[in-house]
Formats: sequence, structure tokens, C-alpha cells
Amino acid sequence: MLPATLVRALTTPAFEPDQFVATQWNTAKDKAKFANALMKFIAQEFPRQSFGKALYQRLSNTFGHIAHTNQDGYYSVFFERDADKVVFLDQTLRWPCYGDPTYTFCDVERAVQRRLRAANVIEVFSMREADATRNRELATLAQLQAKYGANRESPSSLQQASPPQADLFAT
Repeated sequence: MLPATLVRALTTPAFEPDQFVATQWNTAKDKAKFANALMKFIAQEFPRQSFGKALYQRLSNTFGHIAHTNQDGYYSVFFERDADKVVFLDQTLRWPCYGDPTYTFCDVERAVQRRLRAANVIEVFSMREADATRNRELATLAQLQAKYGANRESPSSLQQASPPQADLFAT
């Protein structure tokens, strides 16, 4: 669970329609609703039950993200592990926000990026992934030490001896 201060930094204050420009297809209220839903989704650590069709469709058209075949495919690519979440956040933060806000959600993208940078949420998930990697590596080390004996021999003496060479010319 993210710290309460980080959750507040992501979700407060709520985005308001007057921060955005309407497009031909979406109102400024639609844009604010998407921005708030995305911040809530991130603040709640990307819960599957909150990844609905509307959020998926808009995300697959913003920040340079693509659909990944379908909603389930998109979710599995970006939100199942902390490493995936780091990739999602990194791509979201690096996106150059092309376009004119009267035709695209670039104004929303910029506002979301500012909020994510201010909260530094990517650092939390990066640290979690580093801890998970360290734990996996320590578990592997423990298995190898159990198999080959911990600190009994130097690493060079643990190398397997060369197999005997057959004398191809022996009769």
C-alpha cells in the first residue's frame, strides 16, 4: 500500500474541467474525469477491478501507449508486477504530449505528468522492484550455497573438473 501522503499527492486536489480544453469529441469534464480516474487507479496501485473499459480505451490512446490486443493484454503488460508498473510510469512520464488540446488529450497528459513527477511515484515502484530482485537473488544464492557448500571452498575450486579425454587413437 502506498503511503497516505503519496496517495494525497496523486489525488488531491482533484482535476477540474476548467484546467482542460474540450475537443470536438470530448468535453473538458470528460478530460478531468479521465485524469482523476487515472490518478486514483495509480494511487490504489493499479487494482484489476478498477481497470474498466473506459480507462483502458483512453489509456490506450494517450501517453504513446497502445492497446496490446485487448483490455486483459494491456493490463498484463503494464500492471501485474512492480517492474511492469515502472515501465508504464516511465513511458507515461517520457511521452512528449504531442498535439493541440482542442484535438487531443495532450493537456491532460501534461497535467498528469506534472502530478506524477511531483509525487515521485515511479521511485516507490522502482525501489519495490529492486527489493524483489534482491530477494530473488538472495534465494538463488542460498540454494546454490546449499547445493555446493557455503564457504567451504573457493569459487575457483568449485569448478567442475574437466571430463577425461578419450584417446581417439587407442586400440
